[in-house]
Amino acid sequence: MKKLSKRDRRVLVFGGGFAVLVILIVYVMLPFYDSVSQVEQDLAQKERMLAQSVKAIRGQDDYLRALSEVDGELQGYRVLLLDAVNASIAQNQLENMVRSLAEQNGVTISRSTPLQATKVGERYSKITVQINLQSGMVELANFMEAISMHQKFLLVDDFFMNVFRVRNKMRLQPRMNVSGFIRLSES
Repeated sequence: MKKLSKRDRRVLVFGGGFAVLVILIVYVMLPFYDSVSQVEQDLAQKERMLAQSVKAIRGQDDYLRALSEVDGELQGYRVLLLDAVNASIAQNQLENMVRSLAEQNGVTISRSTPLQATKVGERYSKITVQINLQSGMVELANFMEAISMHQKFLLVDDFFMNVFRVRNKMRLQPRMNVSGFIRLSES
């Protein structure tokens, strides 16, 4: 074997040292740095999730209070629905309410026709009855006001007015659809 010159030994030592340094950086330091940064990102994400969880736990009382308020309002609105549990009973209840209001206000119901119930959303149904009336204008106005002021939520969907002349007198023949709502039973 040949002996290396001083210059070749220096190049070999510095070159070998540089090669070892490059190998250390590429195969040891960079993977270590990548794994450290990945761990830091994971920790930061877990810290954010923990902060959100703590915030939700601290706000649990607020959420429960808001839920209780919404439930109270919902119960208040349910009082406005008709008391019946199915459409046929609700149509009878609605017709009796309308007849009672008509009688109280001096209006005669000449004809009453229950219409097909209509599903509103997933849990509610709209019950409608069509009525033909005979009344004067004042009685009709009082009757419609009584419908709007009723303790149950009643709605006049359609209103039609026919006017007939009979011997120099004008005769009104109003017709309207009055609706109420029921909550469908949960099955």
